[in-house]
Amino acid sequence: METRRVVKIGGSYYVALPRSWVSENIGDRGVVVLEAEEDGSLRITPLKIRDRREGVKSIRVTCGGDLHRKLVSAYLRGFEVVEVAVSDECRDEVLRVVERARQILLGLEVVGEEPGTITLQCFTRPDYDLNSIVQRMSSITLAMLRLTFQVLETGDPSLAEKVLAMDDIVDRLYFLAVRIIRSRVSDPLYPSSEKPRLVDIRLVVRNLENIGDLYERLLRGGIEPEKVPGDLLSLLESLQRSAVALVLGESGSRENALELYSKLEKALEGSRTSISPRVLETLDGVSSLLRDILDLA
Repeated sequence: METRRVVKIGGSYYVALPRSWVSENIGDRGVVVLEAEEDGSLRITPLKIRDRREGVKSIRVTCGGDLHRKLVSAYLRGFEVVEVAVSDECRDEVLRVVERARQILLGLEVVGEEPGTITLQCFTRPDYDLNSIVQRMSSITLAMLRLTFQVLETGDPSLAEKVLAMDDIVDRLYFLAVRIIRSRVSDPLYPSSEKPRLVDIRLVVRNLENIGDLYERLLRGGIEPEKVPGDLLSLLESLQRSAVALVLGESGSRENALELYSKLEKALEGSRTSISPRVLETLDGVSSLLRDILDLA
């Protein structure tokens, strides 16, 4: 352990940083981020401005059976430019995979096609309002819930197709939210006091995406009409609105939300002999995911 004396000059206090540490981490014109911790310690983090001046964050990947996963990974990790190495033999397949990725990765576009390389760029902003994304995901999954109950009542395949299309939108918003959250967590200038909340938002968007997937899986391939008690719809809808609002810091009472959850569980238990196991499993899953969101409030 090394100690350094604090020196007062005028109205400010100074402490010398170790020469070797400065040379290795920030250089002669470096910048550091200072963060006061709860235990009274002061964290000093180097901000490597030179890295930011090098240009956009880019990565090069190769074509192959796992290309779709590579593109999703690059998007979530915050890369702005993705170069895909291609050969004449795999170019058509790469273009198909790229188009499939564009359908779920908001802002990803093809900006160049050259011999041996297809270049993608992500046109997303780092200043998106995460609360707005969460609210949008919640409103879409609530619409999916209402349409799902209409499909169960009528068996209308056109309504089922609308639910499947909505799930694609939820997926796109989910990947966008994760990209933004990862970027902010790794940003030394983002307030440390706000980072725990990013973890909560990450869990909320994951659960909302999973809720959308449950409705999508239930309706994919068609379903036989059946009568589902209407109180299940109203309870699921009310519980989701309350849980999401509480996590986002909006108005609401956690006690009231917990009461809604208790009523929903009783309603589901009372419906076990009147609705099909497939539908019951879906609604049980949604109820569990909403309870997980409520636990964050």
